[in-house]
Amino acid sequence: MVRISYKPVEELVILEMVEYDLRELAETCVLLIDSGRPTILTWAEGVAFYHQPLPFNTKELLKERMRGRIYWASVIYASMPEFVPGLKVGARDIPVLATPNLVLAQVAAWLKERLQGS
Repeated sequence: MVRISYKPVEELVILEMVEYDLRELAETCVLLIDSGRPTILTWAEGVAFYHQPLPFNTKELLKERMRGRIYWASVIYASMPEFVPGLKVGARDIPVLATPNLVLAQVAAWLKERLQGS
């Protein structure tokens, strides 16, 4: 029988984060899409965000992951109190996914605490 283990993330390090209003976030996502980057916004806890993880392509980052730590190069986010499955900018549709992922929901709650005006 195969032994199966689960090693959840213990720490997430965000290297850069920028808050936008929802319209600016959607417009920024259009720029990402136009540059060839697949872009889906994540939604949880009244916050929409897009993150750019650092890939595990170095021994150091892989070791960090094995220790339970992951890194995001950046996250952009905005308040979005109610979930909608997509945002429209001109002819572009930006998909929004309500995440069932516990880590992403915790990130959203953490970002919500940092929203300007909160």
